[in-house]
Amino acid sequence: MIEGAIRHILKRHHDTPEPTFEEVKAFYNERLHPDKIDFDNQEVYKNIFQKGNFAGIFQFTEQRAQEFCSNARPSSLIDISAITSIYRPGPLSANVHEQYIQAKENEHEIDYLNEDIKEATCETYGFLIFQEQIAILAHKLGKDLSLDEGNLLRKVLTKKGTGKEARVKNKLRTKFITGCVEKGIRQREAEDMWERFEYFS
Repeated sequence: MIEGAIRHILKRHHDTPEPTFEEVKAFYNERLHPDKIDFDNQEVYKNIFQKGNFAGIFQFTEQRAQEFCSNARPSSLIDISAITSIYRPGPLSANVHEQYIQAKENEHEIDYLNEDIKEATCETYGFLIFQEQIAILAHKLGKDLSLDEGNLLRKVLTKKGTGKEARVKNKLRTKFITGCVEKGIRQREAEDMWERFEYFS
């Protein structure tokens, strides 16, 4: 598909009636290779993702996904990643997509409990969208919780059971809540955050 698209571009806009594969490859390497693409090109976000020109775009074939994306008005790769992560049965049934749009439109109203939480979730407007955010928050807020333990927490949260995973999870929960309280977060708020971790998983 990419090769065919480049051939059409070369024919229509570069006076190349019969593009060779070498010409196609050169065009790709000079303009479309991930090392060359300008991922901050706002014209792309505006004309494709905000206006709803989704033909052939992976993850945006369903009309509801297209509507959500256009309404969320993405302007970065993080926004696109968040939108495709939210567009799943669980988050949709909890109306996370509507809450996300609301938060994005009213960013100044987002209430972060502290700077660590703001730093970890500001790009997703206060929402836990990516698994890495759990690992980072566990490390920064927990009592002596290493980054490896934060990553371990991310893994055990996605497993169900009462065996070893449950014991590890309980140990990490204690360290997390203790650390949050020591850093000035109220116990109820720390427990709420833990519940958000579990709900996210």
